[in-house]
Amino acid sequence: MKLKEEKELQAITAEYEKALQLFHKKSYHKAEAAFKQIIETYKDSEFYSVLEIQTRVKVHYAIAQSQLRPATVTLETMQDYIWEGVYQLNSGNTDKALELFNHAEKENQKDAYLYFLMAAAYVKNEDTANSLRYVEKCLKKDAAYKVIVYNEPDFEPLLQNQDFLNLVE
Repeated sequence: MKLKEEKELQAITAEYEKALQLFHKKSYHKAEAAFKQIIETYKDSEFYSVLEIQTRVKVHYAIAQSQLRPATVTLETMQDYIWEGVYQLNSGNTDKALELFNHAEKENQKDAYLYFLMAAAYVKNEDTANSLRYVEKCLKKDAAYKVIVYNEPDFEPLLQNQDFLNLVE
């Protein structure tokens, strides 16, 4: 490695580490500014190793921006509510997911898939009674879900529950 490249690589690495520290402390305003400065300073570098780090900086810069200015989702159709509910469920926000699913159910979106999702959310909230209630609703709408529910890892906590087994076997 040439001396000039080595010096530039050391400089960008040090700046990147400082910016990452700010990022990990959730000081997103400061981190965003630090990442932007690095991007501007090294945008014309002739060295691949420096540009590789700059690419990582750009990723963190975008994440910092998204933390400062989160996207807003407009829920217009019942399908929007369901997809947002799936997103919330997968993010671990089961209460928010259930709120969205309940809204869809109240608006006559009463299909097997929605009931399957609601049952999964209740399992994650350790609410066995409601989970079983929605598994039953799901299977009444579409008996083909028996195989899906039985094999879904989210329902593993219910595999020792006789009421659950009676529904899916």
